[in-house]
Amino acid sequence: MNIALLMGKSPQLRPVPELLARSGYRCNVFETGRDLIHGVSQVPFDMLLIDDELPDLPAIDVIRAVRCARSRDVPIIMLAADSSEDGLIDALDAGADDYVCRPLNVRVLMARITALRRRVTGERLRQGLVVRVGPYQLNSVGRFATLHDERIEMTPKEFDLAMLLFSNVGRVLSSDRIQQAVWRHELAPLSRALAGLMSRLRKTLRIGIANGIVITVVYAHGYRLDVLEGGATPRLPASDRRLTRRRQPDR
Repeated sequence: MNIALLMGKSPQLRPVPELLARSGYRCNVFETGRDLIHGVSQVPFDMLLIDDELPDLPAIDVIRAVRCARSRDVPIIMLAADSSEDGLIDALDAGADDYVCRPLNVRVLMARITALRRRVTGERLRQGLVVRVGPYQLNSVGRFATLHDERIEMTPKEFDLAMLLFSNVGRVLSSDRIQQAVWRHELAPLSRALAGLMSRLRKTLRIGIANGIVITVVYAHGYRLDVLEGGATPRLPASDRRLTRRRQPDR
């Protein structure tokens, strides 16, 4: 496995190349964001580790540039001093797959690399999958959707969320499960990132009664995607009807 490490200014990352080499990985070290952007256009790396303290460019801009140069294939872990929720969300929205805060725990970093590699390998094995629901198709190769044969471009997070929902029609998906599938970890308890992404997905795919698909919030449990038949309200499974009855307002 060939890993590119954009080291930046952090002295704490100096032992990382040797650590990767001892674990059996090849490691190519880059000192500036521009060098890495040029490098990924020349060499097919299997994973990128990007420090957030760079001498020339903001790390977020480097991630966006890499995504443009290499599409959405190469997995990216951002190594950051900022442990705030805003920093995490900005990195993930830019296209990072994981976010590891300094001071680095060596065991945690290696576990994150192994887990991300395992997930990406599984996703590549599933390439070619097309999910069809109502007038929609989700294409996992190009990571785009079509609605009535009209192509709709999507962000990486939008596509991951759509693929999860459209592959589980009629099932309640917990917020925790969605967060693990889309962000690869649970978000902060008061985070609005999932609700915001769900809202953007509805707009991007024009999800609603007119197109025969609705996304329902199941109180205290999560979300469910339903297919409408003849414009009618979807019939809930028995377990979901019990959840809904609990939310009936007092009369």
